[in-house]
This record gives sequence, structure tokens and C-alpha cells, in this order.
Amino acid sequence: MKGCRPLEVAEVNRAYAAFSGRQAVRDRCLFVLGVSSGFRVSEMLSLRIADVIRDGRVSKTVSVARKAMKGKKESRTVPLTPAAQRAILAQVIALRQQGYWTHDCFLFRSERGNKPIRREVAWRIVHGGLIASGSSDDAGKLGTHSLRKTFAGSVYDTMLSRLAAGIHCDPLLETARALGHRDPKSTVSYLQFRNDHQTAAIDAIGKRYAF
Repeated sequence: MKGCRPLEVAEVNRAYAAFSGRQAVRDRCLFVLGVSSGFRVSEMLSLRIADVIRDGRVSKTVSVARKAMKGKKESRTVPLTPAAQRAILAQVIALRQQGYWTHDCFLFRSERGNKPIRREVAWRIVHGGLIASGSSDDAGKLGTHSLRKTFAGSVYDTMLSRLAAGIHCDPLLETARALGHRDPKSTVSYLQFRNDHQTAAIDAIGKRYAF
């Protein structure tokens, strides 16, 4: 969503703890998966139990089929962090306790049948959790796309650290690949809220002159 901003680490931690209510496990899973995989909300909502459970265990990677991807040009597979695996397992257990134990069952199943919750519902879940945790909407919109932008920023920071450590890499290109962007130019918009380099440059200018 245009205008959504990424989240600070403290915001992510606070929001994770803020989800409550009857669907807290589901809501937490959506939030954690979004922050740690970079999938778009429509891509996450397309997932079924068969996509995340293999041989009775949560898979170490998750793939979204081409038909569910933006542009429908190719599928995308990402590794799952331990936190994402735990969140998925908790959601699958919750679904089973509710009587929904089939491989065809959507991971983020609607209460109105075996179909995923709507994107608008997912947005309200994320937005509500962030606002309830104390995040402010003043610095930009808070919604599901904030999760993808947060993922982008995390990947970019990691690649900058590797580059600083002498490991050859292209932070922008690697971030584009992690997001599934064919053109790195598309990735720039995900990093538009990052102004630390510009701020440092302006501070240096201010110290350069004697006035």
C-alpha cells in the first residue's frame, strides 16, 4: 500500500505482544510471517496448510504459487525463520482444535467457510495491533504493507553490515531479490523512509563551515 511506512524494532516487539482475543494466534502468525518473509498480504492469504506442513512438520521454506503472485509470472520461495515456524505451528494447531484439519484448509481461514480472510480484514488486524501497542500513525500509514517494508529494511541493513565487514555484496540488489523484484528500481520505493544517510550528510555539511 502506497504511503505505508516500515516499523521500528521496538514497534514490532510491542505489536507482537499486543495481539489478543479469540484470534490472537492467527493474528500473530500473520504479523510474524509478514515481517519475516516479505510476502505481500494477498500472497500470505493464499497459503494453505499443505503449503507450510510437510511430513507432519512445519517446512523450513514456504512457496507461494505463481497464480497467487503479483503479475503471476513466477512463484516465490523464502526460508522461514524459527519465529515464523513457531507462529505457523501455533496457527495450525489452533485450526485443528477448531476442527479444520485438512491440507486444503487455508492457513488464515475465514470463519465463514474454507476461504481466506479478506485483505481488508488483514489490514484491520495489523493496523489495530500496531495502534493498540502504542504506534503512532503520524509518521505514515500503518498497515499490512508496513510488514513487507519492514522486511525490506531488515534485509538491506543486513547487507550493509556484510558489506562493511568486507563481504562483497550489493545491498540494493540483494534486497530486490529477497522481495522478488525483477527490477531493483522497484525496491527503492520500499526504502524511501530510510533517510539516515541523507541526515548524516547534512550533519557533515553543518560541521564543515565556520558559520
